[in-house]
Amino acid sequence: MSDAISAASLLMAVVAILYGAWYQEIMHAIKITVPKHDKQINFMVVHNVLVSRCLPLTIMAAIVFLVFLPDVIEILQHALSVLGEMGVKSYRKYDSVRTAFCLVVFVSFIIAMHLCRLTRALMEVRRKLK
Repeated sequence: MSDAISAASLLMAVVAILYGAWYQEIMHAIKITVPKHDKQINFMVVHNVLVSRCLPLTIMAAIVFLVFLPDVIEILQHALSVLGEMGVKSYRKYDSVRTAFCLVVFVSFIIAMHLCRLTRALMEVRRKLK
C-alpha cells in the first residue's frame, strides 16, 4: 500500500505543479472577450491554451483518478465489511495510510472535475471565436 500511495502522491504532485504553473494562462484565455472583428488572434490563443495546457492536464488528472480507483473501491469495501463485522469497535482496524491514499485519489477526482469545467469553458470561448 505504501508504494501505491507514493505513486499516487507523486503523480498528483506533478498535476498540481503543472496546474499551478498554467492556471493563470488558462484563466486569461477563458476571460478573453469576443471582438466583432479580428477574432483569429484570440482564437489561436484560446486554442493553444486548450490543446497544450488545459486538455492534457485534464486527461492527466483523470487518468490518475482512474488508475487508482479500483484500489479505493477495494479499500472502501474492506472498511464496510469490517464495520459490519465489528460495529463501533472497527476503529481499532483504522489504517491512516489507506485513508491518506483514498484522500489523494479523492483530491485527484476533484481536480479532474475542476479541470473538466475549465476545459468546457475554454471550448465555449473557442466556439464563440470561430
